[in-house]
This record gives sequence, C-alpha cells and structure tokens, in this order.
Amino acid sequence: MATLRTTLPALYLSRLAFLEDVLFDEMPIETSPFMRLLKVRDMGNKPFVKTTTVGSFGTVPIKSEGADVTYDDLASGYDSTYQPDTYELAFRTSKEALDDEQEEVVSDAARALGAAMSYTFDVDMANIFNNGFTSTTGSPDGVALFSASHPLIGGGTEQNQLTTAADLSVASIRTALNDIADTTDDAGKIVHWRPKILFVSYEQIWLAKELIQSTQRADTADNAINAFRDDGLSVVASPYLTDADAWFLLADPGTHNVRVYWREKPNVLHDWDFESSSMKVKIRARWKRGWSDFRGVFGSVGA
Repeated sequence: MATLRTTLPALYLSRLAFLEDVLFDEMPIETSPFMRLLKVRDMGNKPFVKTTTVGSFGTVPIKSEGADVTYDDLASGYDSTYQPDTYELAFRTSKEALDDEQEEVVSDAARALGAAMSYTFDVDMANIFNNGFTSTTGSPDGVALFSASHPLIGGGTEQNQLTTAADLSVASIRTALNDIADTTDDAGKIVHWRPKILFVSYEQIWLAKELIQSTQRADTADNAINAFRDDGLSVVASPYLTDADAWFLLADPGTHNVRVYWREKPNVLHDWDFESSSMKVKIRARWKRGWSDFRGVFGSVGA
C-alpha cells in the first residue's frame, strides 16, 4: 500500500517548507549576471528548439519604368539545435538528524545544495566565453563563437574578434568598435549593431569602469574627454571567467543570438524513505545554452 502524505512524520512536513526557503535563498539564478548578458528563452513543452538563420538579400536595384522586377534568391543559413541537459543533485538526512538538529547541519546541507546549482549554472554560462575562442561544439557555422573567419553564405568571411589580440585599453576598445561598425551580413551589407555591455573578469572591473565611466580619458593627462561615455556601455563582471585578460562586447540581449533555453527551471523534489526513516531532498533543472549567430558579440583573449 502506498504511503500517503498525511501519514508521513510531522517533522518531515514541518521542515519541508523551511528547507525549500533556505535552499532557494542560496540559488539566486534569476539575478545571475548572465541573465543580463544572454538572450533567455523558455522551451515550453518542446523536447528541443531548432533555430535557423537565412542568408540576406543584396542591395535593391533601380527598376526602369515598365521593366520587370528583379528577383533574388534567399539562401538558407545555419541551423542550431538546443536540446536540454538535465542537472540533478540530492542529499539524504536521517530522522535522528532532524530530531536532534542543534548546529543546523540539515539547513546547511540545503544551503549547500542550492549554492551548488547556482554555481553550476554560472560556470556553464561562463564557459560560453571561456571556450568561445577554441570550441566548435554546437557551432552553427563550424568555427568558434569568437573567430576571425566566420564563413558567410554569400562568400567570404567575417570576424568578431580583434585581428591582433590585445588587452583591455582605450586603443583596443576603439579598434573593436571600428571592427563592429564594419560587420556585414551574409550578402555583404553593413549590419548596424552596437555594443551595450562590456563583459570582463573581476580582475579587470576597476580598469573597465575607469575606461568607460570616467569623465576624461584614462590613458592621457591631456584633459581629453572620454568619448566612450557617449556609447552607453555598462560594465558587467564575473569571477567565472578563467582568463583574467579576456574581455567582451555584447549588444543588448534582445538583439544578439547567444542564448540559454530553460526546459525546467530549478525546483526541489523530496520524499520520505520508510525503510531508513530518512528524508531525501533533490534539486533539479534542465537548460541548454549556445549561439545561433555570431553577430552582436565581440571578444578578445587579451595579449
């Protein structure tokens, strides 16, 4: 006969709500800096999401009076598939531990479980950037996210990294902004995307703010104005970037295509083990991150 919830130990019932509150307090995924950086979407009930880009049309020609309109073919682009991974971790505690909890051992375990999920999420998101110059896993166009040779549907290549890697500075940001302004679509037309976020490691947050937010230029004593202030860039930093010298420029998350899809947001499952008189608590989530198009993000590994 199945054990009904109403027959479970009163201690189990009374502790669940408290432990869930403690657990979620240590899992501030919704306030993670990566939620400000990436395009966040829900999968709903779909087992996976597939995105497809299309090649762009060229320039529009002049049509002579009475002449036929010119037709152009819209070439297919690159496909990306987002199939969620499942993340789970659990702990078990005896009824004796619950009865005799004096040092909040069980509560600490719940906090640790929530912190573990938050850490896992942040590290996975950071690896988009940590591996962004080398990994081609899941790449729609066959090269790394940050590359000097993204193949274009209409022929040729495009870049979204500095031709010569450089540390964060006035000169390197200026070069990056010029490269960004020259970005083209698959038909060779200029793409009008503008960076809104400067993403750096914690080691560079002070330098980044000096470069972007100072009233005057940080690299000279000539009383020159800081032109970067007009670009409206905000600085976001993360301790999970493994290269302290790497830095990135991103468009507003609504306009670039570096994404994370939620299939199942973090939730807590629990049960009572009758045989061992122990309570089991499990945290679970499903998500997938990746990118569908390189335009809208730009990076440098530093010098």
